Amino acid sequence: MVSLALALALLAPPSGTAEIAGERHRELTRPPAEAAAPAPWVERRELSFAPVEGGVQLRGRWTIRSFGTGWFGGRLFAATPGLRVVSARWGAAPAALRVDDEGGTVAGRVQGSVELTVEAFVPGDPARAALALQLLPAVRGSIVATAPAGLAAALRVDGADSRAIRDRHWSGAQALELSFVTPPAPAADRPPVVVAKVGIGLTVGDADLRGRARAVWEVRQGEISTVELQTAGLGGDLEVVGANVRGFVREGERVRVDLQAPVRDRVELELRWSAPIGRAAETRAGLPTIAPVGVFHSEVALQLARDGEVEAVPDAPGWSYVAAATLPAWAQGLVEGTATAALVQGGSQATGGSLSLLRFVPLEGPPMVVDVAAYTIATSREGRALVRAHYELRNERAAHLRLTPPPGFKVIGVRVGGQTAAPARAKDGSWIVPLLRSVETVTGLLSFPVEVILLGESSEWHRRETRELRLPTIDAPIAVSRLTLHLPPGYRSRKQPGDGDVVAAFTRGEGITYGLGVGEVGAAQADAVFQDAVQAWMRNDFSAAQDKLDALRGMGAKNENIARLQSNLDVVAGKSSGSQDMSLQRRVREQAKARAYADVQAQAALKKQAEEERARGDYAASASSYEQAIAVGDKLAQLEQTESVEQKTTNAALAEDFRAVQTKSSGVKQRRRARKIGGKAQTSTGSSVYDFDDDAVAGSFTTPTGGTAAANQPPRVAKVPVGGEGEFETSADAGHDGLVDEAPVYGERDAASAGDVAVGAPGAGQEAEKPAVVTPPQQMPAPPPDVAGTPVPREPMPANSVEDAEPLRAASGVTRNFAEVVVVQRRATLKERVAAGRARRAERQQTLDTKFKAEAPKRDEADSKDSPNLGGMPTPEVHASALSVVVPAVGEAVRYQRLLLPAGAAYAVEISAKEPLIAKE
Repeated sequence: MVSLALALALLAPPSGTAEIAGERHRELTRPPAEAAAPAPWVERRELSFAPVEGGVQLRGRWTIRSFGTGWFGGRLFAATPGLRVVSARWGAAPAALRVDDEGGTVAGRVQGSVELTVEAFVPGDPARAALALQLLPAVRGSIVATAPAGLAAALRVDGADSRAIRDRHWSGAQALELSFVTPPAPAADRPPVVVAKVGIGLTVGDADLRGRARAVWEVRQGEISTVELQTAGLGGDLEVVGANVRGFVREGERVRVDLQAPVRDRVELELRWSAPIGRAAETRAGLPTIAPVGVFHSEVALQLARDGEVEAVPDAPGWSYVAAATLPAWAQGLVEGTATAALVQGGSQATGGSLSLLRFVPLEGPPMVVDVAAYTIATSREGRALVRAHYELRNERAAHLRLTPPPGFKVIGVRVGGQTAAPARAKDGSWIVPLLRSVETVTGLLSFPVEVILLGESSEWHRRETRELRLPTIDAPIAVSRLTLHLPPGYRSRKQPGDGDVVAAFTRGEGITYGLGVGEVGAAQADAVFQDAVQAWMRNDFSAAQDKLDALRGMGAKNENIARLQSNLDVVAGKSSGSQDMSLQRRVREQAKARAYADVQAQAALKKQAEEERARGDYAASASSYEQAIAVGDKLAQLEQTESVEQKTTNAALAEDFRAVQTKSSGVKQRRRARKIGGKAQTSTGSSVYDFDDDAVAGSFTTPTGGTAAANQPPRVAKVPVGGEGEFETSADAGHDGLVDEAPVYGERDAASAGDVAVGAPGAGQEAEKPAVVTPPQQMPAPPPDVAGTPVPREPMPANSVEDAEPLRAASGVTRNFAEVVVVQRRATLKERVAAGRARRAERQQTLDTKFKAEAPKRDEADSKDSPNLGGMPTPEVHASALSVVVPAVGEAVRYQRLLLPAGAAYAVEISAKEPLIAKE
């Protein structure tokens, strides 16, 4: 054994060596095969062309290289009629050249490098027609062409013009075209190539148009010493200023500007002018035109602005409306006041246009006018009178209304526009009532109600009574005065229709009272709805205002105010009629736009919020913010004038950002859903996963109750059908439609406790970033059951820490892969549910009956103390709410009507009545 081990040790390979098979060793030690050397190639070519009698002399030298020794063969030139080779040498020896119908072919032995030198004659006149040649190409090369006196050589290489550098063309291409042409003129003698840009700013004032323009010439070739402009619509006080300007001459509509010295780069001039405008309500003026003359290309931009009350509406065919922020720098900063429109025009000349100048001219008239003064008066036998004065007032510029009560009357309440007002008492005994400003509409001012309640006393009525009743005096003209006088009960009027101001029925003023009669409860309700519509209009809630007007029409109410407010809503909605006053339409839009400052700020804040959410990768929240900003922008776009596209441009940019963010958000959702489905497929059988956190669903989960748990029924899990995806685990024995009709209760941790809900991590394999939400049973006592056997779900409470939540999550058997697990039990049968409902209703009815019987003695005692109706008379109906009083119609009604009452004029009606000895009743 020792000898065998020693032999093996002696035969073992020494350290640092390895044993391989002999075939493998021969393969590794075999000498490498020699790579074939590349064939010889043309490294360089030098050509020269010189004109000779009858044609062109060609001299060429080709340098051919090779690694080692080899043979070269190639086509020296293609077939060219009349081409004659004078000499061809391969190094020092004559070249082996073969010429046939296809051209000339050369061949030779190359050892290292060799030069092929060729001299040939090519017939033709390059001054008349280009001379085309196909010569042996090279990796690189140079070409020198000499032209006859007065001409210049022009060379095209492979179909493209070749530019000479230091009288030498650099190319080794095969296809050449040589021609002799007239040489280009020197730079100083070339005609100038100029590009012009003109920016025009026009400011519309109350009395004139002020124009300012910036004209820029960029010289691309040559030089210029004068510039010319073709103008139109510029005032006679035109001024032209700028650097290097010697002066300008105005010849009709053309302006020529002389420069101090020739310019080869840039010329910038500034023009200023003004023009008067008419003082009529509507005038027209031409758009100014400034077109550079003698330029290669020109661009024109125009911006409009106003610093007064005159509106300017452009009519510019061929121009494009753009946002002011998109105007180029040379068209910025040329206007004063508020910019209203921006236009651009390409081409060499701008087309003409015009401006419609609209001036709001208020009509001459009193500061305020009362359309209808409606008085409702109730009188009593004792001489008392209750007066409700309702004034439909249109206020243009008055701050208050001065009202003087009749002698013996006092004011007990005032309402303005449906709201309680606080009038002030003047030294002369009159009352000063603060007023609102009437809302302007396309068809006139809206009237608003001013309601004054007065109470007065006078002498007692006789059986035959004739007296004069004076009405309140106000400092505003009244178009229609209408009085409804209720005589004391039992009295009859001795006045007949036609006696003085007595009328059988009112003939004027119905258009202001909604067709329901001033003073009636229906008219008061309609007036309240209309005031809500006005308030909605004033806060730019146009949809709410339209809903209120539609509600009024549904009540059967109609009047001038409704039609006027509807005209404003039509203007905002783009439904206005062309027959309406354009200046009023624009004025209505401007007023609504001025009230929309909060919406402008809200859109800017939403845009900023969306950008921040997008920057941190919260694409779903960013898309929601963009969507809200677009909704606000659509509302603001309704308030823009027709020539302005500022808001439309902003909305278009927001919509583009919204689409981009929505695309990213959809991609993130798809990747997350695919990742979760892939993770669940390995651990769940017969189940599906759905991430509810990715769905923006309004509202909250509703947990149905009312089921009765069956004894010893194993817990089952409700399935949420989502078309193949779901976050909840599904029961394997569900019906064919995938739904389990069961009443859910919260999952049990063991057989003795129920009601715990655990919220796991966002997805499989991911760690939760926030503590789980659980319901620790030690923090909440079990609530009493609503129905026997049906536990009431409890609200989840946050765990104190992640450590507190983990044992509960483990005990309930909920893994981190689920967003929420709800364990449900068998749904009660129909008979059980009906019985449970009857039991609940009986219990509630019994509770109410017990409570009513307990409170009955107290209620009877209170009624006996407070009620003055001890004799069994019916309780009077109350028609007053706060300071709004509806005068009770008890006695006979007598109607009076007076038209056109001047401001401050006193008005009194004559009463003649009697009380019969025996009543007709």
